[in-house]
Amino acid sequence: MPKEEKTPTPLAEPAAPDEGHNKLLLAWKAPEFINHPKGKRWFLTAGITTLALIAYALYTNSATMAIVFIILAGVYYLTHNQEAKIIDVEIRELGIFVDNTFYSYNTIESFWVVYDPRYVRALNLKLTNKKSKITIQLNNQDPAEVRRVLSEEIPEMKGVQEGLADNLIRLLRL
Repeated sequence: MPKEEKTPTPLAEPAAPDEGHNKLLLAWKAPEFINHPKGKRWFLTAGITTLALIAYALYTNSATMAIVFIILAGVYYLTHNQEAKIIDVEIRELGIFVDNTFYSYNTIESFWVVYDPRYVRALNLKLTNKKSKITIQLNNQDPAEVRRVLSEEIPEMKGVQEGLADNLIRLLRL
């Protein structure tokens, strides 16, 4: 009996990232950072404080400290006098895209949502490899929905609130 020759079946082509195994679960647009409004009074207070620090540095014969305060004031002015860029945030089945940077779930140690409608609406991600924190503004995204979707993939740190540094930044409008 002659052997039947089987024609090889073509291998299935891998699905594109947007299809099948990496579906979009949630998406929103958010500012890259919160730009706290500052008026003339704020700038006057900041200028007087900076000048006082520089004067103190010169009084104590610490030119290096005076230069550092001048540089810090200049860097702050240059970096914070710009509008916040609007970024795209996508939560997908395999991870999170934040402004075209992909964080797979295995690189995220945990997450927590800080939500107080008057002041702060933010998703925080703690990364495993860098031991750093990424803060993503929720804008008008439902925090309960974000929490529900992410808790299926990564552990949530419950009860975490806005840190002291974040509170000071918001209160001092930095």
